[in-house]
Amino acid sequence: MFSPEASLQGTRGSLRNPRRRQRKDSDGPQQPRRKRSKLSEGTFNSTTDAHANGNGSALMNGHASHGHGPASVDSSLVLVDMPVREKKTLVKRAPKDDTASYLTKNDHYAVKKLPGFPQSLSRAKTPFRASALPSAGLALALTTDRALVWEYTSIAGAAKVLTLPLPFGLKASDPLPIGAVVRNGPTNDFGIVAIAPTNGKITFWENVETAEAHSHFPQRQQGVHGSLRLYSGETITDLVDVEHAGYVLILSSGRLAQLTLRDSQGRPSIATSILNAPNGSNGSFFSFKGLLGATIRKTIASVRAHPSKSKGQMEVVTATRSGVFQVWDLSWSGQQIFKRELDVHAAALATVQEGTAPETRGQHDIHILDFAILDQQHVEGSIPMLVLVALSGRNTLDYSLLEVDLLDSSGAVRRAIPIRNFQQTQLSHEPAGSLMLPNPGHTALVQLPGAVVVASLAEPEESPEAQLQSDSGSSTLPFQDSIYFREEAHVHITGSALETTSRKDQQCSALLFVQNYGILQISARPPARDNDTGTHKVTARSKIEQATFFSTVPGNIIDFSVKSRYTFAQEEVENAAIDISRDILSSSYDHLENSTASMEDHLQERAAAVHTLMAHLRSDYPPFSFPVKWQLMWLAERLAAAQQLWAWYQDKLIDQQVHPESYHENISLGRIIKAVGKSYKTPINEEAGETDWIRQYFLKDIPLINILITSSWQLLRLCYLNSDTKQRPATMQMMSEGIDILLVSLEGATDFRVKNCEHYGLDPANLEDGILKPDCGMDELPHFWTSSHNVLNATRSLIDVGRSMAVESFELGETEELAQKIALDLYRLVALGCRVHIERFQWALGQNDEKKREMGKSLKEEWDRRVRPNHIQGLVDVGLASDGMDLSEKYHDMPTLANLIWDESNFLEESRAGSESKMEQAEISVKMNKIKERIRRYFDNFGDAWAEAFYSKLVTENRSGLVFSKEYLNQPALTKFLRAKPARARLGWINEVCGEKNYEAAAAALEVASRQETNAWCSKVELSIAKLALLCKQEKKPGASSEPEQLEEKTRAEKIRDARSIAIEQQLEYSRMQGSIRDTFLLFTEDALDNESAVQLLMDEFGGRLKERPALQALLRQGFDNLVHNRVMEPALMIDVLTLVTAKDGESGQNVLEPSEFCMALRVIVICWDSIHKNSRNGLLNLIWKRLCIRDDWENINNTLDISDVELHDSLVTSALGWAFKGLLKSIEQDPLSRLAWPKKPSELLGAGCTNGELCCRFGSEDLRNPIINDNLADDEILQTHIEKHRLEEWFEAGCAAGKREYEDEKTRPADEDVDEAADFDYDLEDDSVSVEGDSPDEDEAIADTIEINGVQDATGEDDDVEMQDQ
Repeated sequence: MFSPEASLQGTRGSLRNPRRRQRKDSDGPQQPRRKRSKLSEGTFNSTTDAHANGNGSALMNGHASHGHGPASVDSSLVLVDMPVREKKTLVKRAPKDDTASYLTKNDHYAVKKLPGFPQSLSRAKTPFRASALPSAGLALALTTDRALVWEYTSIAGAAKVLTLPLPFGLKASDPLPIGAVVRNGPTNDFGIVAIAPTNGKITFWENVETAEAHSHFPQRQQGVHGSLRLYSGETITDLVDVEHAGYVLILSSGRLAQLTLRDSQGRPSIATSILNAPNGSNGSFFSFKGLLGATIRKTIASVRAHPSKSKGQMEVVTATRSGVFQVWDLSWSGQQIFKRELDVHAAALATVQEGTAPETRGQHDIHILDFAILDQQHVEGSIPMLVLVALSGRNTLDYSLLEVDLLDSSGAVRRAIPIRNFQQTQLSHEPAGSLMLPNPGHTALVQLPGAVVVASLAEPEESPEAQLQSDSGSSTLPFQDSIYFREEAHVHITGSALETTSRKDQQCSALLFVQNYGILQISARPPARDNDTGTHKVTARSKIEQATFFSTVPGNIIDFSVKSRYTFAQEEVENAAIDISRDILSSSYDHLENSTASMEDHLQERAAAVHTLMAHLRSDYPPFSFPVKWQLMWLAERLAAAQQLWAWYQDKLIDQQVHPESYHENISLGRIIKAVGKSYKTPINEEAGETDWIRQYFLKDIPLINILITSSWQLLRLCYLNSDTKQRPATMQMMSEGIDILLVSLEGATDFRVKNCEHYGLDPANLEDGILKPDCGMDELPHFWTSSHNVLNATRSLIDVGRSMAVESFELGETEELAQKIALDLYRLVALGCRVHIERFQWALGQNDEKKREMGKSLKEEWDRRVRPNHIQGLVDVGLASDGMDLSEKYHDMPTLANLIWDESNFLEESRAGSESKMEQAEISVKMNKIKERIRRYFDNFGDAWAEAFYSKLVTENRSGLVFSKEYLNQPALTKFLRAKPARARLGWINEVCGEKNYEAAAAALEVASRQETNAWCSKVELSIAKLALLCKQEKKPGASSEPEQLEEKTRAEKIRDARSIAIEQQLEYSRMQGSIRDTFLLFTEDALDNESAVQLLMDEFGGRLKERPALQALLRQGFDNLVHNRVMEPALMIDVLTLVTAKDGESGQNVLEPSEFCMALRVIVICWDSIHKNSRNGLLNLIWKRLCIRDDWENINNTLDISDVELHDSLVTSALGWAFKGLLKSIEQDPLSRLAWPKKPSELLGAGCTNGELCCRFGSEDLRNPIINDNLADDEILQTHIEKHRLEEWFEAGCAAGKREYEDEKTRPADEDVDEAADFDYDLEDDSVSVEGDSPDEDEAIADTIEINGVQDATGEDDDVEMQDQ
């Protein structure tokens, strides 16, 4: 370091302001002005960098007075615009990777305990006040009698501590001295200024090392001394650095004084002057007027300074707690200019009270606690500031940061940032706090009682969402967090300082000196430049990480408790726990040792961390949800699998060294890891010397160990099985090791799950063989990693290929040892495959997503039908047949057990048939008897499950007759099996007749079977047998009384039986009608070569009228196709066929079928009324009558000129309408239910078959419905023409009357009775129906009394169902 003398001699010539005329009486000759040399960044930080603070490129100078001593006196340059010597001596700074102990760390800030702290201060309980000059790496601590200076940036502790005695003679009860480290211009000499608060004495040491050396010689005068005369009881409370203008002293009375340390010639000299405002007393220090002026001053909250617009001046801003700001200009020579005074109390109070209830605003008051000056101006000519305020009220105390612009005559609050993340256990009597705004000013550090608040000052993002939040009054605040200190640690902060950072670093860093502890360094990172709202708030992850990794640091004074301080959503906490656990597995934390010297120890360390994490979560947070508990345990399972796999790998390496001849290649684990895709592993950094990708994988990629497990099969499949270069020994070794990797990993994970599930808050009773039981929360979980799709496929493939390769090796006599090992491992592998598949499809079946359930059903079906039989039966090929049956019984795998029984029985049958030895045949018979005994035992042990599997096997093997054989018959189980599914009805009715003697159940089964039948003949036979079964049920038993039974009300069972009988009879009638219609049409297809040509012949003969109706023509073709192939036709299609057929060149009224196709169509809809969808049957009935109305030539009938009544009557009787109505009357006479088909007025038939609501039940696609609707609308046009131009309404009435008259004539002709020619026929417009006088009312009553079974509506067709709307 430079001596004081050298420093003085080198700077005397440039002490004055360069613009000021130099004095002629200066010492020595006037020297020519030297050019300023360029200083590198490494020499020292510029003044701006040393003092930069605030938001953006803001500045902060000095430190507010809060009883903690001075803040940063960084870069206290005494001179300005001075020539300097070219000396590039690097300033000592803390290295990036030092030995500092982190007390906490997250993405936003970090707190370290710096090692550079004197042992004399950390061990002793001597109180001290401290400050630092971060640009020099020096710290200063002042006790009552000493000043200690050391390099706090030292990574090996405070190696050298300079101690200076203080000449103040203070008592232990006096306030501690105030001081600062002073930089002597651009040189690396640093001095100290110390001030006694009570007597105003000031001492300045220009050079620290020289002063320390002189302290050993008491006779020598040390430093420069001076004093500030104080009022009685007045003390100096703080020292604020104002750069080249010296310092500002804050006094307890509210007075301010400027302190300079050099005279006009640059020599060390202490001078003080009181800052007087124009409205002040203008009195001297000790005048009565000056004393009076001081007493009426308000308490100074803070003083800050920044460069003034006037060259060579520093603008000093003072603030009182009541909100009064004063602005001064100070120069290095002690000159002072008062500029203005502003009161922002009202504006600040109004801003902070926004959103509060108006009636409570009068109870609040605001206090200015501290402020910092910002460099970025938003208003030209203003002084931008960040102000710390406290809003106090009844039982409330809230803190806020305000961005204030001091204008010429007023102050404007531009932005308010409430401090909401600070929770106080008890309210302070007097608000207290200090503001630290380190360079570059993106984050403020607010020191409050018991905590330090880290508050980001980032401007809100300009986005539509932010604008909406701002308009609603709930704008998003920038990031805030509180660093709480443990109450039992009794943390007392004795000083603070602001550190400077490089442009690349961009961190806001500050130092806190803690009594009896050391130096805390709080560093805040720049705010994120994205729209992620998660970066603006304290996250649960951050708090859990800090508590997990730093709460156990010895001597940590930070309190990590979140109770009553933070409230996190349960989902956020759970997600954070999962992410932290995953990052532990991937060694993503700096405090996890990344050394790979002992991977076993490293894996154990991470396992302990995961275990500790879960213990902390269970003790400090509410219970997690069921899925999160499982996800946390899954991650721990992966780590356990990795531990087992690493142990296996180490054992294989040792075995390879002992038995190298048994290894045809290196152990495959390395090749498998290399084969893993780049996106599933962390690459090694060869430039950094990393060469071991196996350890790298276990270090970084354990969360993806499931990929490694499945990659063993992929490598085997691609590089061994499909390669001509690999020999069988190498392939067998790879197969054996691939099976080992799968077994070791998954069995290790399963064992961990069974042993540790309770530690993760799960009930062990809900696990069976390591698999979660159904209905125990499967629907809440994502898929299990131990049974993923890839794990399942790899397990399947290894089982199949391993078995076949072992069999081949045995047959070839090669590598029999490896083949035997693989064969023995197959039992474990198949058992593992069972667990994997069961876990997979049980999970899928338990999901709410239909696709996943379908996947589960498909997988279970595939597993039941194909995969499981192959795997378990494949054990027979390697001599493990009994093991296969054991597995089937263990997992209650009845289908596979049935397959084993069936295959074994067939094998024994074939063996007995092919054996000529009676001894062998006898042995085989004994084995077969044991199998039969096994079957009977399985009925007792497994009941319905075994019956379902065993009888299903017989049915699928087309050996259905065996279910009734005595050897396999278990009557209760068989009956339950056949009744379980309607598809078994064809066998079920036989069992009902032969086994149960239940004819009614047999009839019901046959009825069900007929509905499933597609062949019309088979359906007719089944319905006939069903009718016969019901007749058997009604047959009287021998010896029963023949006397007529008294009429009693029928029971519900009897009503159901009668209804079933009616339904079967109606279905039989429909079947007979279809057969009759088919026989009629087949007469026209005798010349057809095949079925397709037969359909075409029918279309040519009967579909000519539909050439302009392509959609209806397609319906008719479909109906003919079903008739030709003798398929069971749905009633609606049958009606289409009957109402659309027209004889070739047929005339009006000519019938294709006898008695009439329309009569038959009406009969079809009557007997099939219940089976037709209720949304379409009324429309279908109207469609029949509409097509009937347009069948006749009403234009010709309406032309009655020169037509006699007899001819007109005959034409009406022979019309399609007359025939149909006559047939309807005949049908009603035979079956009152036919009244359902009674016609409506022609005008009401318009629109029939023209809506989506009618046709959607038959045709699901609009592409099918729309053409049909268009064709039916074309028929509507024809009907409308007949109504409007040919008087169809009147002729419809006349045609029905003619048909009725003809029907009555036919009834009376055989008896030669007279016909009542005057029978009245009335077309009742009010009732919207055709009515015939003389109809028996009993018919209507009979129809109304006709009740359908199975819960259908009455015969009138009326129901309460909601009709479908037209689309």
